[in-house]
Amino acid sequence: MKVQSEKNIQSIKAPQAIVHVKHSITLKQYKLWVILLKKFREGYETAEEKDQNWFFKVSKEEIREYLGYEPVKDELKIDFEGLRKEPILINYLEKDGTPVMHGMGFISEWKISSKTVRFRIPSFLEDVMKGLDEPKAIFQLLNWQIFNHFSGKYEAIIYKLCRDYSGVKRTPYMTLQEFRDYIGIKPKEYSEFMRLNQFVISGSCKKINQSDVSDIKVYPEFKREGRKVLWLYFKVELKSQIVIPFTDGEPDPAFQFSKVAIEPLLQNEYLKIRLPEEISLCIERANEYAEEQRKKGKPINYGGIYRTAIAEGWHIQYAVEKLKKIESEDKQRKLKIELDEQEKYELDKKKAIKKKTEEAFNKFNQFPEEKKQQLRNTFAETLPEITRKIFIKDGENSPIHRYKFALFIEINSHINS
Repeated sequence: MKVQSEKNIQSIKAPQAIVHVKHSITLKQYKLWVILLKKFREGYETAEEKDQNWFFKVSKEEIREYLGYEPVKDELKIDFEGLRKEPILINYLEKDGTPVMHGMGFISEWKISSKTVRFRIPSFLEDVMKGLDEPKAIFQLLNWQIFNHFSGKYEAIIYKLCRDYSGVKRTPYMTLQEFRDYIGIKPKEYSEFMRLNQFVISGSCKKINQSDVSDIKVYPEFKREGRKVLWLYFKVELKSQIVIPFTDGEPDPAFQFSKVAIEPLLQNEYLKIRLPEEISLCIERANEYAEEQRKKGKPINYGGIYRTAIAEGWHIQYAVEKLKKIESEDKQRKLKIELDEQEKYELDKKKAIKKKTEEAFNKFNQFPEEKKQQLRNTFAETLPEITRKIFIKDGENSPIHRYKFALFIEINSHINS
């Protein structure tokens, strides 16, 4: 079995044997659990160093890369304690035929330090992840980027369930109660099937099918006795990616020197404001800057440095520095002419953008606050989820959104508050 590198977080191996585990954990806790299972499997396959008590580890930086934001230590404590306390109950027969009920948590123990999370998983899950018990050792590929794209708990978990069974094009039958337990619905929630179907089953399938990034389409099928629905399963169809290609291979060449994984949606946004060769130079210069900061003992946030470098155009300065290292005078002369022309073009472009932006924001600042907020909210709805979070946090001061928002203001300033 091929072991994935730490930089490739495009796919995660998800065992079908743990698909139907009953739980009521949050979506964030569910995603953290999948990450821990992946890290355990990687550690097992590569004989990764573990302490004497068999704790495996995952860095907070890796968790940040997967989730797409910086995890808060106090929140991690709550999430990991929730995973430890949430029960998994399994009934099976021992080899001598004796029936057994086996109880455990999603994880057994956890430790959190300033940079690392250490964890242990129960023996049953260890056997599943090691593949020692063959009926439990069926693995499918889960595209993490797509899974993490879903912000709703129900569609994310239904996506994962159906993606695990995409090879056979349908999931197993589940009773309605088994489905409710699996997806984490409380006893008094959606007690009527019509509401359960509208808001959880068919509603989630519609979101998955309409998603630009989803690589599958899913359709619920129900089994009835009379008019009462007792069972359900999902049909699964693979679909080709049209808008944004998610692959398990190398990232866009423009990002080949990045030290951390950059989500495809964010790559797409960067490529809208810079040429690939410009982005490559920005990342090279950002890496040098990060190394300078590391030597000074300062913490490094590669994602933030890359965002700043690409937004501010560090490629110009970096290209000039590279020019000084070229020994051939002829190459220097030709490159200098190109750089002068490019620098003039960039300067003129920046002046035009600055002027247009200032004009738009002069108009924007005259609006009442209610209309300003309406424009912000309307603009945020046009953004992909990953960049929407940046805009919601930084507003019109976000470097990668400011000019685009200025254009939006010019076009939509007629919107009534």
